[in-house]
Amino acid sequence: MRLFIGLAPPPAVREAIARERDRLYGRLGGKPTSTANLHMTLAFLGDATAQTLQRLRHLLTDIDMPRFSITLDRTGDFKHGAIVWLGCTATPPGLDALAEMLRARLTVSDIAFDRQAFTPHVTLLRKGQPVAEHLAMPVCWPVDALVLYASESTPRGVRYRPLFRQTLK
Repeated sequence: MRLFIGLAPPPAVREAIARERDRLYGRLGGKPTSTANLHMTLAFLGDATAQTLQRLRHLLTDIDMPRFSITLDRTGDFKHGAIVWLGCTATPPGLDALAEMLRARLTVSDIAFDRQAFTPHVTLLRKGQPVAEHLAMPVCWPVDALVLYASESTPRGVRYRPLFRQTLK
């Protein structure tokens, strides 16, 4: 089971992100992320056992963080268009605090995760052209929960299935 912990946008925010994805897809091409898979990854864990899954649920249950909002107001790309994303000019303190606390708890719990620097973004396209576009309209995302996801390969492509949700205060 391949796992990651992330943020799931509420339906209205998901649709606003999907509209921006579609606008950029029309200009840049590539392979769009399915609307159902739009999210922001906080920690990628990779392959995990059932025992690790249980430990993760306990770890997430103990998180006591306040809700916050993210303003997605910029586009960018990694590796010259290989990943086209939507992100924020200024990372909100609540997002930084949540990511740092989550990663610290994973470390203390000896749960392996990708230690690459946290760069808050939502992947919109893969294999697109480099982005030189401005965002049509900023997207305000009220964050109210963390989600533990399983990444599953299906005949129709990858699907991110929520396994556990921890509400923020």
